[in-house]
Amino acid sequence: MVRWNWVIGVVLIVLGAITLMGIFHVFWPLLLIAVGVLIVAGASWRRGEAVREQAAVTLDGAEEAAIRVRHGAGRLLIGAGAGPGDLLSGSFGGGLETVKSRDGGRLAVEMRVKDRDISHYVFPWTRGNVGVLGWDFVLTTAIPLSLALETGASESRLTLTDLQVRELSVSTGASSTTVDLPARAGRTRVRVESGAASVKLRVPAGVAASISIRGALAGIHVDTSRFPKVGDSYRSADYDSAANRVEISVETGVGSIEIN
Repeated sequence: MVRWNWVIGVVLIVLGAITLMGIFHVFWPLLLIAVGVLIVAGASWRRGEAVREQAAVTLDGAEEAAIRVRHGAGRLLIGAGAGPGDLLSGSFGGGLETVKSRDGGRLAVEMRVKDRDISHYVFPWTRGNVGVLGWDFVLTTAIPLSLALETGASESRLTLTDLQVRELSVSTGASSTTVDLPARAGRTRVRVESGAASVKLRVPAGVAASISIRGALAGIHVDTSRFPKVGDSYRSADYDSAANRVEISVETGVGSIEIN
């Protein structure tokens, strides 16, 4: 990756210099040179420069929780297994900043990267490794959860099988997102809004689903052996009587959606 940063940067510098010598639209060659210098400089930065910290958010006696994750770029891994008394715990590239609020027994937590240096997002490839801003954390299985994700140029892997996620919202751009949905959460509502993204939703065995998808330019793949098409949607035959079920609503652009 770093080697290509050098190649791209040098090419831009050379193109800018050649154009400048020809006295042709001086502004644009100067811009090319500036971008090339930034990329070459970025390629020289030490890999793993961003701060990585271990952090936890305590339950504080909450009976349910709403978690909003704002993660612009990098890798995001979420699973189950927070220790007793913790809502979540894990490792956070770029650091973790949280905002907490309480409404009776409901705890609301907003999570975002602490180190928000603009270079992480404008030139994320200069970090040499998407894992530099990677988050890897686990959530409690003890209480019902509402989980909202806002991601950009990221790779996300959510293993929610053992969690009591009742509401899941995913808003993502040019990304790759894979979600293993809850197996024993009762009823779970899932809403996905995506752009040029690849999204895979995996419904555990024994969980029924009702699926609605809007996206004329998207590649849509639904396992119709489990979720037969009914009109404009897909629905398990036993959806109304199932103890565990998911209601999935997807709005997508030019990406791909796979549900099985």
